[in-house]
Amino acid sequence: MHFWRGGTGPGLLLLHAAWGDAEMSWSRVWSQLSSTFMVIAPDLPGFGQSSGLPRPSLAAMAQLLRQLLDALNVDRVITVGNSFGAAIAIQFAGDFPNTASHLVLVNGGYIPPISGLARKLIALPLLNQGFRLLIRQLSFSSYALKRSFVNAPKLPPDFFEKILQNALPYAKITFNTIMNSTGPLAMPPVPTLLLWGAQDGLMPLKQAQALQRWIAGAELIPIAGAGHMPQVERPEEFVASIKSLRH
Repeated sequence: MHFWRGGTGPGLLLLHAAWGDAEMSWSRVWSQLSSTFMVIAPDLPGFGQSSGLPRPSLAAMAQLLRQLLDALNVDRVITVGNSFGAAIAIQFAGDFPNTASHLVLVNGGYIPPISGLARKLIALPLLNQGFRLLIRQLSFSSYALKRSFVNAPKLPPDFFEKILQNALPYAKITFNTIMNSTGPLAMPPVPTLLLWGAQDGLMPLKQAQALQRWIAGAELIPIAGAGHMPQVERPEEFVASIKSLRH
């Protein structure tokens, strides 16, 4: 696994969205966060410079993250996941509650389970192709990207172009991960913060409110003026909210 690491202090594990790698999701905040935390931001399997998994699933990705932390001699981390990374963060906290001290879900999280019958239907060649196209249209199209951010001109240069360049392989990994994951995600057993870009048109605030009802004791902090990746659009507010978890 390729990863960025910096800083000292409590461990902070950053899990990126399916649109790109760790740098795309976290480079606007990881230096500021490393003044307080030991930040570890990996490219998830198959993304960026990390090798893929032969059969990607949420559980397999969580296991690989645990192996990475073991290799780095890191025992406890605040686990932060954005979008697709939020589902992996929930899986990680459920599988390794003694490793995840806190959970932060950023505009993402719960993935509904797919029934056995639905899996069989989706596995049919024509339906499989159609579902993969639907995933790309819902999450990786220009329309989806535009409704996911508040002020596109203020994003990093070529931000949308880089996402669209990787749409086919990254959408494939996302689809396969969901299809290979069995059973519903368990309610996180650790303190949970929902840090949400309030103007997200892809995962609106009502999704965060539904997660808050599902997760016992979860706190919700909306970030005004931000969409699906508040760490990119409102980095100062994002960093301040994460640093408050240390106290």
